[in-house]
Amino acid sequence: STRMMRLQSLYEKIGRENTGSETSYSATEAQMKEAINALTKVDKGYNKTVSSETLTLDEYKAQLLADYQFTLDTFKKELQADFKAAKESFDTTTAPYNEWKKELESDVFKFFVYEGRIKPKYAKEEGSERPNRLKILDFENKDLAKNFPTEEAAINLVYNDVVKTGFNAILSQWGTAGTLMTQYSADATSILLHNSLKTEGQLNYPYIAGVKSLGQPYANSGEAAVSEVKVNGKNYKVAQEYNADGTVKNNSEHAVLQITVDGTDPKAIYNFSFGVAPAHYYTSDADHPNGREIDIKNCKFGVEWSNSTFQSKTIQSQKHQEIPVGAGPFMATDENNSNNPAGDNFWKANVVYFKANENFMFDVKAPKLRFQVVSSSNAIDKLESGEVDYITPQFTKANSDRLNAMASDGFKSLDSWQLGYGYIGINAGKVENMWIRRAIMAAMQTELALDFYAPNTCTKIDWPMSTVSWAYPREQNGTPKASPVPWTQWTTVDAAKAKINEYVSNARDMQPDVSLKYTFTIAGASISEHPTYAVFKQAAEILNDLGWDVEVKADSQALTKISTGALQVWAAAWGSTIDPDMYQVYHKDSKATSVYAWGYREIKNNPNSEEYDIIYNKLSPLIDDARSIMDDKLRTPMYEEAMRYVLDLAVEMPVYQRKTLYSYNTKTLKGLNDDVNPYSSPLEKIWEIEYVG
Repeated sequence: STRMMRLQSLYEKIGRENTGSETSYSATEAQMKEAINALTKVDKGYNKTVSSETLTLDEYKAQLLADYQFTLDTFKKELQADFKAAKESFDTTTAPYNEWKKELESDVFKFFVYEGRIKPKYAKEEGSERPNRLKILDFENKDLAKNFPTEEAAINLVYNDVVKTGFNAILSQWGTAGTLMTQYSADATSILLHNSLKTEGQLNYPYIAGVKSLGQPYANSGEAAVSEVKVNGKNYKVAQEYNADGTVKNNSEHAVLQITVDGTDPKAIYNFSFGVAPAHYYTSDADHPNGREIDIKNCKFGVEWSNSTFQSKTIQSQKHQEIPVGAGPFMATDENNSNNPAGDNFWKANVVYFKANENFMFDVKAPKLRFQVVSSSNAIDKLESGEVDYITPQFTKANSDRLNAMASDGFKSLDSWQLGYGYIGINAGKVENMWIRRAIMAAMQTELALDFYAPNTCTKIDWPMSTVSWAYPREQNGTPKASPVPWTQWTTVDAAKAKINEYVSNARDMQPDVSLKYTFTIAGASISEHPTYAVFKQAAEILNDLGWDVEVKADSQALTKISTGALQVWAAAWGSTIDPDMYQVYHKDSKATSVYAWGYREIKNNPNSEEYDIIYNKLSPLIDDARSIMDDKLRTPMYEEAMRYVLDLAVEMPVYQRKTLYSYNTKTLKGLNDDVNPYSSPLEKIWEIEYVG
């Protein structure tokens, strides 16, 4: 983003002047603000990204100061999130932290370890100089936790140090960079859209003909109001009048939306499984030029057209992040069963509270529902003790054997193949060289992940798709096809090292100073209680033997960081959909956070790259073609070709397809769905579940 580059170039200029060095920087907040205020001309490129008008010098400096402050505020929030993550990212029941329980009782100590300020001193592997990351001998800089003993002091230390000496890294390497890029891209899009208006303030398309409110048709549409509809044999009165906030005026009537799809879309029916988003909750007075007046007939609804701040200011406000709303069988409450719970009481002490929704379309049999966050390592303990009634533990052999032994006490277990699959992701925005991404994959022996699970409950996969899908590539005899790319095909350690050296050589032909220092992130609190840990551990050993610097770490907030594009290499799992459409996950125009994880934002800024060519000229057009036809036999080879391009990008490495294990206490619960399959779970009709006794 031009806005980010302008801040970075200014910081590096001032920072070098202060240090007298070309490689180190130092610029305080006050010095940066002083430098911005001293600017004498407007940067035209920056101007185009923030306004459709020509900025005055004062306006330019004010906007640049606002961008700087937004960066600082976002970075502070990132560190606060890191502190929370650190509290949950060190499992003291397993190596390497089980021998350091006393030190890790301190959340501040955990935070400094998480941020790399307090560093573990690892033992050496037997007969090698390579560090054994499952054995910590001591920690460097332990006194930091004593010298900065509070959360605020610890965060401020890291904040002040990085803002002063590494502000350029905040704009390129920290998670903050992804947040800024998303916001600034939305702002730029908003400006482009506003510039395309034929008449200032007027919409070219005030409504979409294929989206109709049956009780209040748009003015001048020629449509008549519909008074009644029949759904599943039952008649419903259609609302003709609404209150100013968009709620139905007559309680006996219903708002009915009719959507007509223009053209062919094989997965259209699956696109309508969205939750109800009432306007009176998801908008505010500030979102509407005339206040919160909703007049569907005259096209006064939604938010201000092309308002990029709606997502960042309204949807992401504290209110909307803390308390959900919708039309499901249960509604948010607290331990006192309140109708309007405070956010910190809705989710309190790792428990989320719900109560039955009396307005749900079916009777809800359980008056209360609580979800409790528990570690996978002790989930069965909590089930057996009665602390929880239902769990989805890891399908390890030990867990399976234990649950089988508990069956006589009323604990029932179920399993089915998972619709999703496990994978290793590599962010092309953080690992920019394609050959380095391929080298990392060449070090991965994904078969090792299968040993984590019980026999016959997990299988290796070679394509980025669930094997449950009808579109998974198969030979004529029905067996799954092998991987079409060499960097995901494992043979031996020596062969892997040869591949890695070859790929690194190719990378250095393109980029002589290519980095070989990376972090592999395990999602969760325990570094070892994860199926892909064995894969990562061996890969790190292989790469480090070849002179790389690779660390494997755990992060309880990894899934959040994946969605912002903050991680380099990680292990996670997808929850696939019924239809194999690849648009949301891989298309150039997708708005899903998956494209941030792959590094699409950064790739889009480099149109001369091979990655850009693959995504824009090969992969995305193929996805468009595949979703424009209904014939599965024609779509299947198209998806196979599309997945080849994904594998060529080396951003996703398929690892395993596994079964999901469920278990519940039949002495406390009844009404669960016992006929589970990849498309349903025991909680499929959660409103039918009730407590026994």
